[in-house]
Amino acid sequence: MKVRRRLAFEGHNPALGQVVAQSYVLAYTENVDALVAALEAEKFKPTVLRAVYSAEEQTYSRNVRTFMNHHNAWLRAAQHEGYTLVCEGDYVPCKGLASFPTFWPSDDPMAWGYLYQGSPRLLALIGREKYLCCHTSPLVAYVVNARVAQALCDWFDAEMSARDPRDYFSFDALLQWSAMGRGCHAFMPMKHYGEHGGKANPEHGAHGMRRAGEHRADNLAGPLHFLPQYCEGSRLAYVSARLKERLYGLARLATNKWMVRTNVYPYGISDRLEMAAVGLRRLLF
Repeated sequence: MKVRRRLAFEGHNPALGQVVAQSYVLAYTENVDALVAALEAEKFKPTVLRAVYSAEEQTYSRNVRTFMNHHNAWLRAAQHEGYTLVCEGDYVPCKGLASFPTFWPSDDPMAWGYLYQGSPRLLALIGREKYLCCHTSPLVAYVVNARVAQALCDWFDAEMSARDPRDYFSFDALLQWSAMGRGCHAFMPMKHYGEHGGKANPEHGAHGMRRAGEHRADNLAGPLHFLPQYCEGSRLAYVSARLKERLYGLARLATNKWMVRTNVYPYGISDRLEMAAVGLRRLLF
């Protein structure tokens, strides 16, 4: 029987269900019944936050309106103790999500985590437990505590006062760097704790984003609660997506796009080798 090697935190950290006190599902007009039922089954106490826009806000770019939806959740999370799970309406969680281990250092009050990551990049392996400090863009599903949520609210205010909201703004690609500048540290699990089930925002493709903004999980931590929307009911489409994304992940690793060097998290040759080994292990096992 093959036994998968674990990072230290996987066997010792508390489960998500022990630290996440509530969850918010961000939606506009889409049906999120399946997602809400999945989160209820995991005991995450979901609340649906449906966006309502004024006539002026309807003229804002679609991405900026999404930015506003996340800000609404951050304002609420900043008032809560413990961690809050925030997810978009097209998130598809893995079964058993509440029992999956937390993957950030519990002694860091500014730590937060991406349950799902699009094109993840590793910044460093932190501490003896080798937590995966990462950079990723999509805010499909993540957890924040009150201090991180307040830092994100402060960043939102700064950006909205400096920009024309009618212009396209890839806020999710810039968010983490700005959060890092405010002392926040983002982490990810070895494998995605769910999938991005929807189709890409067409604004991304119109502004030249790679793969027109499409992104999926390269390796899942377990089976999903329900079939993603992009499969259109086809198991074959789902299996095809899993294979394609695994290959994309391996290509990212082979072309040296898995690791990113920063002045915040410097690393040497031995660190680089260890980070590459982690990148390979998360895709093969």
